[in-house]
Order: sequence, then structure tokens, then C-alpha cells
Amino acid sequence: MASLHSHLLMTTSSSMKIDLHNDYPGGRSKAWLAWSMPALFFLYEFMIRVSPGVIEGDLQAHFKVDTAEIGFTMSMYYYAYAPMQLVVGLLLDRLGGRWPMAIAALVCAMGCFMFAVAGGMTGLGTARFLMGFGSAFAYVGTVYVGSIWFPGRRIALLSGVTAALGMLGAVSAEALLGFLLEEVTWREAFNLFALIAVAIAVLMWMLIPRNPVWYTEQVRHARDTHGCGLLSGMACVLRNRQTWMLALVTALVYLPIGTFAALWGVRYLEVAMGFSTDASGPAVSMMFVGLGVVGPLIGWLSDRQHRRSTYLRIGTLVGLVCSAGLLVIPQDMPWLVYVLLLLLGGSAGTVVVAFPLAMEHNPHHSRGTAMTFVNFTQMILAGFGQWLIGGMLDSGASAGKSLETLDGTDFKKAFLILPAALLLSVLVAWFLRDPENRVEEQNAVVSTPLAD
Repeated sequence: MASLHSHLLMTTSSSMKIDLHNDYPGGRSKAWLAWSMPALFFLYEFMIRVSPGVIEGDLQAHFKVDTAEIGFTMSMYYYAYAPMQLVVGLLLDRLGGRWPMAIAALVCAMGCFMFAVAGGMTGLGTARFLMGFGSAFAYVGTVYVGSIWFPGRRIALLSGVTAALGMLGAVSAEALLGFLLEEVTWREAFNLFALIAVAIAVLMWMLIPRNPVWYTEQVRHARDTHGCGLLSGMACVLRNRQTWMLALVTALVYLPIGTFAALWGVRYLEVAMGFSTDASGPAVSMMFVGLGVVGPLIGWLSDRQHRRSTYLRIGTLVGLVCSAGLLVIPQDMPWLVYVLLLLLGGSAGTVVVAFPLAMEHNPHHSRGTAMTFVNFTQMILAGFGQWLIGGMLDSGASAGKSLETLDGTDFKKAFLILPAALLLSVLVAWFLRDPENRVEEQNAVVSTPLAD
């Protein structure tokens, strides 16, 4: 993905100058309308991403499978989502945002429909794979569209607001699916999710504008100068040590969201902390609230202060303390559980600065690849974490207990993974750095027509 902040100057007889760091190239209203459609898709995508956490018990009872098999089947979402990150940026640059995003939403619709009619774990796994495949375009596509139509000084803030919408989708999934399951079956609920995805696909096709002329010229110039293949950009990214460290830290800090909040948190609170079924869902939702509040705030602060790695270091420390705290606090302090989950989600909110930081650490022609590589690492580790925790819970069952009789100690042993992962993130984050030339590169001015 060619950077919006290229130094390329293009002059035409009917051109005007645009300060890409400060100006809205097509005006504020066009920017917000263009961004709102993929942002709506990201909100929806997060709903279907975390929905198995609400119905995990129902699925296990209906299909008569163990926790490891449920964890592996649901993680198929991430095994499609993560590899697609390596090509999503390239597809968006070549085709623009409209068609790829609309088709991606239709793939999600197909996945939801297959989930609704699945007769076994193979069908569920295939459905989750399709959901992950389509969802892979949501966050990156939203940031991609925003990077074209918003000024550079707003990109980290926009990344945070987009993340907040995802968290709203996650919280809505808890409430919406809980409400729907009182009236309909989980199969009928996923049929409804399929129809919603079709409607979003139509809206994105109608309202996402084509890439403007000046942007397509920048992309063409970057291809001519640096090569247009995926491998050339990926090779540049993989040679950058900061990108590797940033990807690892981001994946580790996000791991509590991908494992605890998205799948196992409700069961953990019920078994290990004595929460009721009605109380455990809202408690887990506090993680999404924390991420949704902290994400935009950290994005705004990092844009103003031109410091991003510091906030990631803070996030790793807060995450380590909170994840360890959840394993040791007594059951008679439910208010503290809410506080720790809120702060743990907030620590994950610091990852919103990782995406602009990844782009800033890499040359213009490989910045999109850098962003998607970070997202790839984040999602692949989340999928692996779901499977690993499920396997550790099964090891407790194989030691003479049934899955129904696993106690709080078994769950706490499995979730030792989280503080261990966050301790590693603290150590690696110490070596992260902010690039020194970021501000100068953002102050680019292009002289170009504004036509679509």
C-alpha cells in the first residue's frame, strides 16, 4: 500500500495544492462518509468474531465435543484472517476499497449462513474460516480508506476510533446475541447475521468512493520505483528488526482479547470466580469498554506528542499486572474483577498505535505490508492461544476429571499463559523505538486534482 504521505509532486493545469498532513483531500463530509461504511463493517465483523464466546457452552452440548475441539474449530476464524493480512493491502491498492470490501462482506454472509446450517464440527470450522477470510479486510480496509481521505495528523486517532467501534461490536454481540437467544435458536441468530452482512455489502459498494486520481498516481509511482510485487515489499518489512519486535509486542498485548474476551472469559468467571451466567457476560464486556475508551485516547495523544512506543510499553506493564491479578484475587471481590478487566482491555487498546508506527518504520512502498504483517502476527497468535488454552483445560479433564467438573484451579493454571506472554511483551517493548524522521515525512504537499 503506497503511503498517503509520499513526497511525490504531481502538477496539472487544473490542480490545487493539498497539505496531506493537515488537509482533508476531499472535504470533511466525504472523508467521514467514506470511512463510515468500512467502519460499520468492522463493527459487524467484531460481533461475529466474539459471538462463539456467548454460545460456546451451547455448541459443546449440542455437538458433544470437548473444549479443545471447540477451541480449535472456533480458531479457524483466525487461521483464515491472519494469512489474508499478507495480501489484503496489495488487493486494496490494486482494486481500491469498494469492490474488495463489498465482496468480503458477502463472504462473511456466506460463513454465517453455513454456521447456521452446520451439521458437525467440520461445517462449523468451514463457516468460521469463511468469516475470518471476509473479516480480514475490515480493520485494514477501514484504516486504508481513512488514510486516503483524512489528513495524516488524524491517522492514529482514526485508528483508535475504528478500534473503539470494534469494541462496540463486541459488547453489542454479548447483549444482542443474549437477547436473541431468548427468542430464537443460535442457528436462527446466525441467519440474521448473514442478512446483515449482505446489507452492509450493498452499502459499501454504493458509498465507498473510488480512489482519487492523485492517490492512484502515487501507487503507480511507488510500483515503478520499488517494484509492484508482494514479495518485494514483504522482504523490506522482514529485514526491519523494529517491525518484528512491534509485531510480537502487539500480538502479546492483544492476546487477552483474543483468548479471554473472545472465547474463554465467560466460562473462567463462572468456574474460577463464582460469577453467575448473567453477570459473567457483562464483566467480560468491560475489557471491550476499556479498549474502546483507551484506543482513541492513546491515538489522539500519540498524534499530538509524536511518541508511540512509550504507550505500548505502558500497555504491556498494565496488562501484566492485571492478568496476574485475575489469577490471585479472591472470589468475594467481584468489583475488583470488573476493574481489572477494564484495565486489561485498556492495556490492549494501546495496540492502536502499532499500525501507524509500523508504517512509519518502513519505506513508503512497503508501509501497507508492514501494517498487515503486524495484524497477521496479532491474529495468528490469538488463534493459537484459543487452541492452547482449550488443550490445557482438556489436560485437566484427562487427569481424572470430566469437563463439567473442572474447577477454578484448572482454569487458573490454563490462564497462566496470559501473564507469561505479557511478561515477554514487557521485555521486548523495552527495545521499541520511534523513528526520528516521522514528522518531516508527514508534512508532504501534493499538487493534484481532487477528482474521483
